[in-house]
Amino acid sequence: MTKRQSGPDLIRSIACFFVVGAHFYLNMNYYNEPMAGGKMFVMTACRWLFVTAVPLFFMLTGYFKKNKTADREHYMALIPLVVSYVVISVAKMILYNRLYGRIYGIREIFVNLGNYQIAWYMGLYLCVFLLIPFLNKAWYALDKREQNILIGTMAFLCTIYPVWNYIAPSYFIGTYPVLFYFLGMAVRERKWRPNRLLLIGILGVTLFVEALISMKLTSTGTFDWNLISTADGTYGTLFISICTVCIFLLLYDTDIKNGAVRAILASISGVSFEIYLFAGAYDAIIYGFVKRYMTSAVEAFWWFFVTVPLSFICAYLSSIVFHFTVSKISGMISGRLIKKV
Repeated sequence: MTKRQSGPDLIRSIACFFVVGAHFYLNMNYYNEPMAGGKMFVMTACRWLFVTAVPLFFMLTGYFKKNKTADREHYMALIPLVVSYVVISVAKMILYNRLYGRIYGIREIFVNLGNYQIAWYMGLYLCVFLLIPFLNKAWYALDKREQNILIGTMAFLCTIYPVWNYIAPSYFIGTYPVLFYFLGMAVRERKWRPNRLLLIGILGVTLFVEALISMKLTSTGTFDWNLISTADGTYGTLFISICTVCIFLLLYDTDIKNGAVRAILASISGVSFEIYLFAGAYDAIIYGFVKRYMTSAVEAFWWFFVTVPLSFICAYLSSIVFHFTVSKISGMISGRLIKKV
């Protein structure tokens, strides 16, 4: 039996926390806050760090699914994700109706499930999931030199435009999941192990530069979505790509010896998608309370260390209960079907 790798579990757990951390900014009006002061600088650097969550998830997908083919096993793996998405999203919409008044009727529930407004990442991941067998075919059809050129080409097409609006048009920014998928495959196969101090230095400098540019060069006085990023292409920006790769290379081959820590990380990793889905519901409750007393991100600066861990823990525990319940129901259904046969 192959020993479970703790490094990828650590990355997935951190990425989950980053997702919940990024929600702080949406819920506490960070994007309407004047870009000035030490607290805003720290929050801005952290904001850029947290948005690496999505690219990290796609690198992990490439890392683990590099050998998947277009067979029944691959497509059946999508069913648990769809079940989680539908059940938890419907529960969230019912909760939002309770908190904010009637927003979602039966028709609106079906519409929002279909257009992924309640959980946009599901739609993005679904499309990449369907492409995985063919991305793998394309990758293995190339030799090592051609694979390197492919990654370089994808990096150029996906990351340059948000930083420098010339040469490569913006059309290809949205293909960033493919870039990170291929990067995950490459790390798994080539086992890159750069100097960790160098990676930490590059990560720190990149976050500092991102925060400095965001603070000093904003044309709006608030966070400028079109400065070194775009509103719908943030995850493909050059700086985010650098940070993502640094974090992944820092942690992917980490060997954690403590059994309890390994078990916790594996548990979080196993319900990471459900944590993402549940977190929005707990955010609505938690930040609804916090905003009774403060409305700005700067005022709520220290609340981050309460609201984000609390939302994360609640989402994690709910995900564990959800998985346990679904597995029990699935087992009962399977047992009855077998008896009938």
